[in-house]
Amino acid sequence: MNDDFCYPLERFKTYRPPYPRLVFADNAFGLFALGVRTKTKGAYSHFMWEIGPGEIASQSLYFKKESLDHFRNYHLKFVSSLYWTDRDRSNLLAAIRSDLSLPWYSTLYDIVGVIGEFLGIDGLNIPGLNFCSERGSYLMIAEPHYNLVSPTPSKLNLWTKQSGRFEVDGRYAPDDETN
Repeated sequence: MNDDFCYPLERFKTYRPPYPRLVFADNAFGLFALGVRTKTKGAYSHFMWEIGPGEIASQSLYFKKESLDHFRNYHLKFVSSLYWTDRDRSNLLAAIRSDLSLPWYSTLYDIVGVIGEFLGIDGLNIPGLNFCSERGSYLMIAEPHYNLVSPTPSKLNLWTKQSGRFEVDGRYAPDDETN
């Protein structure tokens, strides 16, 4: 795809890019999402990974695999790397899938970390737990210059833009009547 147009969700479910892809998301009607967008002054309130056709790895109450259909009411932006090798992709997928296979209680959402973000207290986290955009840390596997610590979805999105190593594969907007 390699463009910045809105497409029907079905197109993303059938398109077969090299995986994984980064997915920035926003539930335009969620109160928590509104709080994240307001605090971060960004367009996205959630980050996740597309790991296969219609398969998303998402940090919600715990890190789990979701169907892309689960995010039908979200605004989505799909982003891929211009530079990852097959080996990079394989290593990224292996790390993500390894964490998905952990017991649910070991991948719980880091509520304390989110509270720290809202209060502006860097480093206030429960060790070993993550909030959604901290799952961007898998990027360290394939991106030698990845240096974000506990980023918000907006900071992670900005990093991908500034790195010059990623491109937007397309967007989905639930309120776009052409979908």
